[in-house]
Parts: sequence; C-alpha cells; structure tokens
Amino acid sequence: MSHDGITLKQLWREQSFKPNKNQEKAILQIDGPLYLPAGPGSGKTRVLLWRTLNLIVFHGVKPEEIFLSTFTEKAALQLKEGLRSLLSIATKSSGVHYDLSKMYVGTVHSLCQRILTDRRFFPHRQRGRAPAVLDELDQFFHLNNNRRWSALTSAAGLTDSPELQITQLLSDRASLSKYAAVTSCLSLFNRFSEECLDPISAKSRTSDATLQALLEMYRGYLQSLAESEKIPQSDLSLLQQKALQIVAEGPAGGRVFKHVIIDEYQDTNSVQEALFFQLAAGYQNLCVVGDDDQALYRFRGATVENFVQFPQRCQTFLNSEPACIPLTTNYRSRESIVTFYSSFMRLCDWQANGMGVKSYRVRKDINAHRKDREAAVLASTPDSPENVCRQIAQLVRRLLDEKKVENANQIAFLFPSLKSAQVQRMKDALEREGLRVYAPRAGRFLEVEEAVALVGLYQHIFGKPARGDFGGRDYHDFHRWLEGAYDRAKELLDDDKQLKQYVKDRRAEIAAAIADYNTLLNVVAKQRWDSAAPFDFETMRRPLYDAPQLSERAKRSLASNYFAQIVKKRKAEGNPFSLAYILKR
Repeated sequence: MSHDGITLKQLWREQSFKPNKNQEKAILQIDGPLYLPAGPGSGKTRVLLWRTLNLIVFHGVKPEEIFLSTFTEKAALQLKEGLRSLLSIATKSSGVHYDLSKMYVGTVHSLCQRILTDRRFFPHRQRGRAPAVLDELDQFFHLNNNRRWSALTSAAGLTDSPELQITQLLSDRASLSKYAAVTSCLSLFNRFSEECLDPISAKSRTSDATLQALLEMYRGYLQSLAESEKIPQSDLSLLQQKALQIVAEGPAGGRVFKHVIIDEYQDTNSVQEALFFQLAAGYQNLCVVGDDDQALYRFRGATVENFVQFPQRCQTFLNSEPACIPLTTNYRSRESIVTFYSSFMRLCDWQANGMGVKSYRVRKDINAHRKDREAAVLASTPDSPENVCRQIAQLVRRLLDEKKVENANQIAFLFPSLKSAQVQRMKDALEREGLRVYAPRAGRFLEVEEAVALVGLYQHIFGKPARGDFGGRDYHDFHRWLEGAYDRAKELLDDDKQLKQYVKDRRAEIAAAIADYNTLLNVVAKQRWDSAAPFDFETMRRPLYDAPQLSERAKRSLASNYFAQIVKKRKAEGNPFSLAYILKR
C-alpha cells in the first residue's frame, strides 16, 4: 500500500509506531461496518487516527467525506490535533497537502449543528436555517422564566403547588423549591427528547395524572422553543432530533459521508444511534469503537446496549454483519492490575437470565503489554491524617524530582467528596512542598481567587455597598470579606496599568450615564410627561435630544437611524416602548 512513493508502514516507522496484530487489522479494514471493542489503555485513539489517515492518504477518501465523532470537547480536540499532525507528516513525504477545514470532526452536538446548515442534506442544496442552541444554563433560564413557568404549569393543570407535585414524582423528596422542580423537569424533558418521545402519543398511554401533566408541560416547552423570538431555539437534546430528521428526509442524507467513525460508542443514546445508521446507510461504512465497561453516561440517556448489541443492530439497519476486531492489549497498566480487573469481571454471569442468548457485556480478554512485577498499588502506613498527607506530598515531590512524571498534572488525587476536610489537608501539604493546587470546587465559591478578585473589582467600579444597621456575626463576616476582596482588587490594579485604566473608564461611563439620566428626567418633569406612558418618537425625541449638558454619546443614540427604526417597529406591532424604558436604556 503506497501513495506517491510512501507507504503506510514507512509512516509508522517514522513515528515509531508498532501496531499489534489487531491494531493493524483495524487500521487496514476499510470496507463495510467495523466493530472495535476496545479495552482500557488499548491505544484506540491512535488506531482511529491512523485508520483515518489510511482512508485519506492511501484510498483517496476526501476529508469532507468522513464523519469522525466523539463525545467530549477534549477528545474532539485530541482527534483534530492528532490527525492534523499525522497528515502533515504524510505531506512532508509526498508533497500532497490535505485540507481538513471541511471535515466533520468533533463532538456529536457540534456536528449536528453543522448538519442543520449543510447544503448537501437539503433538496436543491439550499442552506438550512440553524436554530439558536441553548446550553444547559440557557435551558434553565428559559424554563425558569416566571411567566413561562406559570403558563406551562397552568396549561398542564398544575395550579396548586406545582413545584410540590413535580418534585414529589421526579425526585427523592417533595419540595416547594422552584429550582428543584425546574431542574427535575429539564432532566425529564431531555430524556424525552433523546428518546424522540411524542408527548401527545405518550399521554394516551398513561393514566397517571401528574405524568400526563408533565407530558403536557413538555409539549408546551417544545412549542415555546419553536416560537421563541425571531429564530427558533433548540436545546442540545432536540438538536440531535432535528439533525436526524434532516438526514432521514433528505434526498442524499445517507450518501454524504463515505465513512462514519464514532468513538466512545458506548455513550450513545437512541437518537444518536439512529442518526449514525442513517448517515452510513448509503455506503455502509460505519466504524464504532468503545468499551461497555466504561459506560458512564446512563444518567444523560446513554444506552450501553447500542454498543453491546451493535452486530445485531447492523443486521437490522444495514442488513450487514460487521467485522469484529477486539483491541485487548493494555499498554497503560501493570500486569497485576489487568489480572485483578479481568478476574473481577469474570465473577459475574453477563448472559441474560443465564441462558446465553443475549449478553449484557462484550467479552474482552484483556492482556497486559507491561510484564514487570513491581508493585502496582502502594498503601501509606497508618498514622494521623496530617502525617499521611505530608508523606504523600513528599512522594509527589520525589516523583517530580526523579522525573518519574514529566508534570504534576499527570498525578490525580481522588476523594469521596471535594468538601472533605482531607482535601484541604492534602492541599496544604502539597503547597508546603512548593506545589500549588488549583481546585476551585474543593472550597466555597466565594473563597476562590477569581471570585474574590471579581467582587473586589466590582466594588472599585460601582462603589462599596453601604453598611446597614444590622447585627449578627454573619453580616459582620460578610462585610469583612468584602473589605478583603476590595483590598485584593486594589493590589491587582496597582500591578496592572491596563486593568486600572479599564476600571477608570467604566467608572467614567457610569458617572456619565447617571448624569444623562438625571438630565433627561429634568426634561420629563418640565414637559410634564408620564414616564409610564408609551414613548412618542415624533414629539419626545427632539426635546430629549436638546436637553442641556446631555453627553454626545446620548445624543448619538437618540439620533441614530437604528433607534428610530426599532422604536417605530415596536409601535407598529402594537407594543411600543415606554418612556421610562427609553430613559433607562
């Protein structure tokens, strides 16, 4: 296998890559569906990268004809950078340049967004209209909106303490907390979306009154997204549904990509599985890699059976049996760890009902590449927590000094909870060894350095909050914390001239805005206008513009064409701005 005088094995030698037998088979297998059960530390990412390079460099597959997806931003970046690096090496040897700008490589959600506007999926190749995508926080604010929440709960018939009824059904304990009710609803709605649930159809199949009400709320939630503002909105779960619909209904949806490659397939949900099979329907080149023993996202709707039963699903959706190449050599762990893992997993019968007809797990006979017999697990000697933390911190220092690890970020500390007192003890012990620890979630948010600095800067911009006539230790401690934040910000300002100028500029803007507001209020009083009344562009703008001592910035805003257009448009729609709104904006 060669291209322009270079071979794949030549590139392997240049990169000191020596694939084992199954890794090589997986890289060279390019036709039909491919099933890669990959154990931990088996080098699956390198296999995916080299297999993709093989397709592009030696088999003429264009980068834009490949769909390469994974499930985290970090893993997606690793794939992009890794592929770019390998292809640059091929370019040096062959002189052929490869453009990855049009290649689909990234997370599932990011690639679904691209599908929504990709002309190749639409009749007559017109560009699709992408919705505004709500992230987790946006989604919370959307549903938590008082007017929208009230409308949805009322429409669903939950007029008497809806939060109590919702949390009673969806969480461990009933609560009047709106926050708890909203987050519980969002978790349920996202699961509904991931399962492509039709709320109207589902309502007819349950007699539970509260569940029927929640399904009605879900229907209203979907409608609120579709009708939001001028651009329809979508949450991340619905985004996948929309992409599936476009691919399934498009005239060439299954023939846009010649190869569909999915990493971490054990974390897919039902709608993602359907999307991947639709994308691969034309050429039937669907490669999935994963490890069902590392399926972590059931709480987000992931269905590990998608991976375990992939061979059967291929028969159902593609009428084809995949080639199965297990990647079972562990290059990361010592032999004793691999042996313990394998023996532990053999303690359970993974066959459904013990009948051997269906399995809940892919059988993997993991073997260790490292054959050394050194200890894999070390235990500290029993001692006080302070001494144990000190000993561990000294061990970390020794590992670094002796170059056993290149960087301290290659060492992980696991605790049952980051709120534990042991976390702070360990942090203190490491810092005594000169190892600074950044673990913002290990303490309270207001103790994090960034939070202290930010609140301190706010005080320098907006002024210190007045201290009221309140007693109590908590109130005293709060203002003492504010003083500390103010002093910390002052230190930052003294050290950073640009930051100091920024704060000075913001204070000047605030002072000018207050002066303009008071100037305009004087005009309103003189004209005897009602600030709650609609703003009349024809009669009110000129007196406001001519106000004495009004800043040039305020005058430019009042005189701008955009201001005139938006005010007139709102009036034409029957929803004019109030005078008070104009003054405050």
